[in-house]
Amino acid sequence: MIEKKSWDQERKAMQDMHRELTGGDRDAWNYRMYEPVSVPDTLSPEGSEKFSDYKEKWEKANHCVESNEDRMLSACWNNLPESSPLRIAGTNQFYMMWTRQTRNRRALATIDANCEIIHSIILADHFNETGFDPKSERFLVYKEHVIWLMRGAEPHYVENWSRDYIKCKNNARNSDKILLEIISAYDFLSANRIENDRTQEPNPINIRDYICDQTNDRLDDPQLLSDALWEEKMRTASMFIPLIF
Repeated sequence: MIEKKSWDQERKAMQDMHRELTGGDRDAWNYRMYEPVSVPDTLSPEGSEKFSDYKEKWEKANHCVESNEDRMLSACWNNLPESSPLRIAGTNQFYMMWTRQTRNRRALATIDANCEIIHSIILADHFNETGFDPKSERFLVYKEHVIWLMRGAEPHYVENWSRDYIKCKNNARNSDKILLEIISAYDFLSANRIENDRTQEPNPINIRDYICDQTNDRLDDPQLLSDALWEEKMRTASMFIPLIF
């Protein structure tokens, strides 16, 4: 069995599907999460240089997120037996079901903060606070996979799945609250930023300030965290969200 490492083809197929459904250009869909866009004619030479520098840093941050996701998708896909319904359905459906564009990345961070558990991408919704949407296509795909497991999948795969299930369940009970707040703060600041104002783009500094300014009984006082611990949390979060350091 040839191991899969690249998901560029599936990513493009999903972008093309969006274009066909909306009638717009593929580039018109901000698939890559808050990609900075500027009109060159409106910038001074100095402004254009600063924007190019900023976009280069953003590209690097986004590449970190995409590379981590591709690695996790590959680890899960390559571990699936040939008889698995997920594998039989093909790589395009697998990508469409479990890419970060169609699932909750906060749910994934809850059960696998270090992105090390092979099946965490599939199990994230299972342990999410709201669970699967019973009417969603992803739930039907997940349900089919579980039925296949119960009907007698390969013993070694059942063992691997069960091990990962227990890991995710335990992690869900002891999730990294600060990490989850960083992801939530990133989403909030991104949604409420002023367009083309790069000073308001989410970054480790304003995310930290935002969290510290909030009253949140679920957390220990975030202001008591050391600079080193904040940096560690931000580095971990950069696997889920594009952060510029």
